[in-house]
Amino acid sequence: MSNNILTTITKLLVGVMYFSESESPFKVADWGKIPPAALQQEIASRYQSALSDLKQVDHTAFFNHITSKVDAADTPMVENARKITELHNFIRQNLSNIQVTRVEGSSKVPIIITGYLPDGSCLAIETFAVET
Repeated sequence: MSNNILTTITKLLVGVMYFSESESPFKVADWGKIPPAALQQEIASRYQSALSDLKQVDHTAFFNHITSKVDAADTPMVENARKITELHNFIRQNLSNIQVTRVEGSSKVPIIITGYLPDGSCLAIETFAVET
């Protein structure tokens, strides 16, 4: 696993927040060599959830959604959106099989962005949405 990519993503995430009804930080983790075919089961297991509660979201649509509704006069929000765009560009260039999965079923919704390194290691970037 390339610690370089993990380190870079960690640096890109410093101070970045996911805004919903509250704000949640992003964190990245190396989940190891999980075959893509087993990824949804792994997510369900880690979040004690049924597979039917997992919802796939197109990663480009996800990132566009969270960066497009920013008030240009709100400097901190503009900076957050810039960092999120930079993160998306970096993971598109360095990871394959990028997926965004929402674990639905409660008001605190885990959001997991996963992608694979060339050696088969799965990286997961996690955050939460609060939706009441």
